[in-house]
Amino acid sequence: MSEIVKIIKSKKFLVSFSLSLGITLSICVIIFMVIFFAAREEEPEPQAEAPESELFFGIRIPMPDGWVYVEPDEFPYPTQYSMLTGQRIFDEYAARRPLAVVVNNIRRALPQSGIASADIIYEMLAEGDITRLIAIFQSHFPDKIGSVRSARDYFIDFAYNHDALFIHHGSSPAGYDKIRTTRITNLDGGRLEGRVFWRDTSYPEWSFNTGTRPREHSSYTGREQLEAYLEAEEIRSNITEGAQYGFSFGEIPTESAGKAEHIIVPFSPNYTRTFVLDDGVYLAYNRDGEHLDADTQEQVSVSNVLIQLASMHVIAGDEAGRRSIRTVGSGNGFLATQGEYYDVTWEKSSIESPTRWYFADGTPLVLSAGKTWVCVFQTTGKVTLEELAPTEI
Repeated sequence: MSEIVKIIKSKKFLVSFSLSLGITLSICVIIFMVIFFAAREEEPEPQAEAPESELFFGIRIPMPDGWVYVEPDEFPYPTQYSMLTGQRIFDEYAARRPLAVVVNNIRRALPQSGIASADIIYEMLAEGDITRLIAIFQSHFPDKIGSVRSARDYFIDFAYNHDALFIHHGSSPAGYDKIRTTRITNLDGGRLEGRVFWRDTSYPEWSFNTGTRPREHSSYTGREQLEAYLEAEEIRSNITEGAQYGFSFGEIPTESAGKAEHIIVPFSPNYTRTFVLDDGVYLAYNRDGEHLDADTQEQVSVSNVLIQLASMHVIAGDEAGRRSIRTVGSGNGFLATQGEYYDVTWEKSSIESPTRWYFADGTPLVLSAGKTWVCVFQTTGKVTLEELAPTEI
């Protein structure tokens, strides 16, 4: 009898133990599943990388610390359109005053920093046979811009086209005279070195230039330094309301004058600017090949090329061979966009007023949305606008 009781008790123990173990395991499984599925819900879905070609619909957005990719529902959507590019831009950027930076373009100064971020680039001869650039920035202020070079008096006129802050390092005597008489807001590296400007005598490892960058080609500025100075000095940072400091954008309303898939602008016997149409934009080339940004290695590309024909001459008695270029008045030119070119005219009523552009029939100029390169070219020169030769396969 006692043996039967022992067996019964042992079976009850096993049943009780089994039930307890089963309940415990079930609870553990339930807890594990809750944790597992909660973790899956918190884990973000993998995001496909936006293609390089998508600017705001994908979305690649210029932010103060660089370009970022975001989805439309993850970020305040840009609702304004840039007066300089016709592309979407955030409210605080659409109203901010552009920068007009004198950028060195001599061979020993290449490659340039920040140049691929410029909304508009003006190019014209200085002295000798080398051009200088006036880079207009509004959509994105790069962390490093330069090298920055000295001003010429006619450079100031291009800054006034866009109500821009004029940024340079030194100037010709005529340039300083014009700065004083016009009272344009300017930041001079000769006065602000160490505060807004700094020196960098190095070249990128991939550059065709090697060794030490000469001092005259080593002045730089950038977003952080510029913004800090403008705030500290309480300098007006927004454009003046009511004036038109940009371009109009949309469909071209007139017939083209011919093909412009390959553009050659021979500024001098030793310096030619070339543009080649590629996938709807013009890639910029200089005498050494692709015109590249020093920091991104990105080739500069634009949607529009404007040729502004202007009379110019070497100033008599100027030992450096400096030039005078007539930017106030009127003249002719060409617009190249989307592989076609159009005859245009321009007029500027005063130094402080913006340049106005028109098609040959008097209709106000319309550009394709995107960046623009303006070649201020001598009236005695010859620009080539042609169709690209078929590529052999």
